[in-house]
Amino acid sequence: METKVKIIASAFELFAKKGISFTLAEVAKEVGIRKASIYAHFESKELLLNEIIDKEKNEYFFEISQENDDLKRIYYGILNYYSNSHTKLLFWKRLLLLPPEAIEPSILIKIHQLLDERFEIVNELIKKEAKKRHINHNHEESICIMFFSLIHGLLSSELIYHSHDINEHYEFIWNQFWKGINDQN
Repeated sequence: METKVKIIASAFELFAKKGISFTLAEVAKEVGIRKASIYAHFESKELLLNEIIDKEKNEYFFEISQENDDLKRIYYGILNYYSNSHTKLLFWKRLLLLPPEAIEPSILIKIHQLLDERFEIVNELIKKEAKKRHINHNHEESICIMFFSLIHGLLSSELIYHSHDINEHYEFIWNQFWKGINDQN
């Protein structure tokens, strides 16, 4: 079982770095096995990739969905999920922006359903805050889009400006965002 875990970890990292162009020979080399040994665990590269995506999808959405009672917690929950791993960030950027054709369609459908559910959770939180008059109302969906655009922009900045510690600015950025949508300003 240890070899299978190493194969998955290696393929995860290679997919993050290279996208679908990684090879099983590269995986085997990193794990320290022969390429043919991979087939004892996975019948094909596509099945290996599908298992990686399915596993990561479950971890990613489970972690974020636990934090669904507060907008600021969701903000930090998503950002912190990636804080120690550019590999995870690259993996999800590649998967969502440039999904390989080798992915089983049902996995992509499930990912998009989960993304829609997360969007709705945030949208409902924004509507609750608007009813309490903490957030400008009549623009809840726009604010929700702005919220996720802010997060994805910060995550992309992590990749682009990797020599800067972007996360030291998260609190200030959150405060400016909250101030901008707050009805009590």
